[in-house]
Amino acid sequence: MLERTDKHTLSKAKRREANDYAVGLAFLGAVGIAMIAWIAALSWVGWRLIEWLFF
Repeated sequence: MLERTDKHTLSKAKRREANDYAVGLAFLGAVGIAMIAWIAALSWVGWRLIEWLFF
């Protein structure tokens, strides 16, 4: 009986560990997309400002 419990607990722990990685990757992906959008917006505003000042 203990062997079955240990196997069940171990498989459940492995499944939970994989889900933790998926949540972390999803979070980092969302943060990465937000950073890229922020940098693109700053670049666009900077370019428009340079264009307005010098051209």
